[in-house]
Amino acid sequence: MVEMTAPEIPVDRNEPWTFDDLRKIPDSSWRFEIIEGGLYMTPPPGLWHQTVCSSLERVIAAAIGPTSHVLGPVAVDIHPTYLVPDLSVASARAARADPDRVPASELSLVVEVVSAGSMALDRLLKPAKYAAAGIPAFWLVETEPRASLTAFTLTDDATVYTEVGTWMVGEVAHLTEPFQVDIPISDLEG
Repeated sequence: MVEMTAPEIPVDRNEPWTFDDLRKIPDSSWRFEIIEGGLYMTPPPGLWHQTVCSSLERVIAAAIGPTSHVLGPVAVDIHPTYLVPDLSVASARAARADPDRVPASELSLVVEVVSAGSMALDRLLKPAKYAAAGIPAFWLVETEPRASLTAFTLTDDATVYTEVGTWMVGEVAHLTEPFQVDIPISDLEG
C-alpha cells in the first residue's frame, strides 16, 4: 500500500517559500508547489491519472523532434511561483541545464491531467500562471467520467489562452501547434 501520510512541514513560517526551501522538504509522494511564495501540497496522483499521463507521454515523445524532450513532473520556474505540471515539452538545452527546474521560457507545452486533489489548480490557477509566463500551449486532460483533451494556445501577445478545441473518447485530436500530432483520445485510457 502507498504511504499517504504527508511529511512534517513547518506551519508557523512567516516568510515566503523559495525553490531552495522545496529542495529541503523530505522525499514524499505528495506534490509540493509554490504559488506567489505560498506552499501548496497536493496528494499523490492515482493509478488512473498515471496511466493517462504515461499514454500521453508516449504519443508526445513520438511526435516531437530531437531538439525537444518530454518531461515528467518537473518544477517550472515562474519566480516566485514554481509549478509542477504532469508533463511538459522543453528544449533539449533546457532539459540538461538544471536537473531540478526549467524556466517557463524554455517550454513549448505544459499538460495537466486533472486530479481529484487538485481540480481548481489544474483547471484555473495553473493555466493562468502558464499563460502569463508566455508558455505557448497548454493541454488540459480530464479523466472523469472518460478521458477528454482540451488544447489551448497563446495568440499574438495574449496573456490568456484561447481554446483550440476539445476531443472526447472516440475522436482524434489533430493538432499542429506546438508540434504536429494526432492523439486518439481512446488511446489515453490505456
